[in-house]
Amino acid sequence: MGLKPDHWIRKMALEQKMIEPFVDGQVRNGVISYGVSSYGYDIRVADEFMIFTNVHSAIVDPKHFDTKSMFEFKGDVCIIPPNSFALARTVEYFRIPRKVLTVCLGKSTYARCGIIVNVTPFEPCFSDDTEILTKQGWKLVRDVQVGDQVLGMGACGCAEWQPVQKKQEYPYEGELIHFGGKSIDLLVTPEHKLLVRKRIIERKNTKGRYTNWFTVPAGELRGKYNYEMLRGVNWMGTDVGDQVVLNGQLFPADAFLEFLGLYLGDGSSYMNKGGYLIKIAAFKNREIKIVADVLTRLGVQYNRSDRGYQFYSKALYQVVNPLGHSHEKYIPDWVKELPPARLERLLFGLMNSDGNNETETYTTISKRLADDVQEVMFKAGYAAIVRVAKPESAREYNGHIFRSNYPIYKVRLGRSHLSPKVNPKIEKEIPYEGMVYDVTVPGHLIFVRRNGKAVWSGNCWEGYVTLEISNTTPLPAKIYANEGLAQVLFFEADEECEISYADKKGKYQKQQSIVLPKL
Repeated sequence: MGLKPDHWIRKMALEQKMIEPFVDGQVRNGVISYGVSSYGYDIRVADEFMIFTNVHSAIVDPKHFDTKSMFEFKGDVCIIPPNSFALARTVEYFRIPRKVLTVCLGKSTYARCGIIVNVTPFEPCFSDDTEILTKQGWKLVRDVQVGDQVLGMGACGCAEWQPVQKKQEYPYEGELIHFGGKSIDLLVTPEHKLLVRKRIIERKNTKGRYTNWFTVPAGELRGKYNYEMLRGVNWMGTDVGDQVVLNGQLFPADAFLEFLGLYLGDGSSYMNKGGYLIKIAAFKNREIKIVADVLTRLGVQYNRSDRGYQFYSKALYQVVNPLGHSHEKYIPDWVKELPPARLERLLFGLMNSDGNNETETYTTISKRLADDVQEVMFKAGYAAIVRVAKPESAREYNGHIFRSNYPIYKVRLGRSHLSPKVNPKIEKEIPYEGMVYDVTVPGHLIFVRRNGKAVWSGNCWEGYVTLEISNTTPLPAKIYANEGLAQVLFFEADEECEISYADKKGKYQKQQSIVLPKL
């Protein structure tokens, strides 16, 4: 481990967009220098500032920060009052690799004027058994690739498919933090960002109010009370209208979705002498009535038997037959893209086939179908947990015995607790040695799952860096926008730089005493 040199910084910036915009070399010429240096990168301060003020007699409280203590300023030169403080951001946008740690130091030009620059560290995830919801279903983070579409959150708070822009993976040895509970199961590095909101209790015996949702490093959340995570999904979807065209034939959309749900639980299809045969098993009186109603609205001519219903339809056969046998079944991708109201009709069919409406649990021997049902439940506005049940050697329906040697998956629908509480009493620090993974998406929020429990989480760090500028002098101080302010160091180097400070005849080379600031 060590410090990364200039050619590594250049390679990462040009090939992986670690720094944008990137300046290859040092820009001086009458400005406070910026750009790549021997063992670091000199960042610029943008022209947007937040300056502390005591005009409103506000108190600076880190736990309850009052925005009235600051005012905004935009311009090429910011003047910070004596013994005061300002916040700014970098011109550069950073994408920091997970295995890289950065340290930011104020430039000597400002330091020698009594102006101190501080930067909150920006550094690196998930354990290797964490999954992300992708357009192809749930995938382990380690199997997700750049370009894959994963469920992220847009600026409006709506769930949407977002491309993976970058993937991070690196060996990790140390403590991971485990957040657990009935609805939460996350195992992450202390630096990993989690999406939370805080309940603020203003008086005893009151419900209190909530902050907006924000991200916080797992290490800072550890041991804290009155925080909640989010597992609710605000899905809009893409509608197909009241009718769907399936292999050239028109069907009522809601009736088809209810039929599809029934088929996935109790249906089968095959060719016989009569043509394309579809069967729906139904034994209980309630099932018999529901299936008959759905098939009637679907517009097919069906026959009743002691085991259920059957009918012929080439158009529907071509939709359902590729879905496989019981242990292979799944929900077609285009169906999972539908809006919540349509997905409700699919859930109606699912729950009235292999579902238990009293416990609101869906049972299947198809892992893929269980994962799909969980996704649909979330997109319909609910929550859901998937678990593997103990094998059932046999199940009985009205005297008929059914046996299966496949694992059984149960998907439990949750109508409440879409923002479960974080329970510090069951948090743990767990020793870990292995690979950790993460991905970068445009919205920086991803929907992840561990042990069947899904929740929203932040992704790896990237963005503009917040700069904290202190004027320690009794005089007003100027800060020049779009010029150098601080130097970022990237740690893990094992090579020498191409051009050293001495090679460049640095302005503070061989100083013998105090040297005043100079360009």
